[in-house]
Amino acid sequence: KVFDAIMNFKKEEAAKLIEKLDIKLDSEDKDKEGKPLLKAVMRRWLPAGDALLQMITIHLPSPVTAQKYRCELLYEGPPDDEAAIGI
Repeated sequence: KVFDAIMNFKKEEAAKLIEKLDIKLDSEDKDKEGKPLLKAVMRRWLPAGDALLQMITIHLPSPVTAQKYRCELLYEGPPDDEAAIGI
């Protein structure tokens, strides 16, 4: 609904939805229309940077841990040479 209201320039409907979702926009963002307004609203409503950082820290293993079990998949040389032992 938010996307549709903003991209189809339905100012009143978009303003109601933004207020209903309790999204606080700067005065300069309120004057925007179309895609720039959508970007500003989405940045305030769903901050992707924070969500991605949290997902990465929770779900991805540390590089040291991952390196141990990925070595056999990524390294094609003999498992007992200097490079493989370093990994």
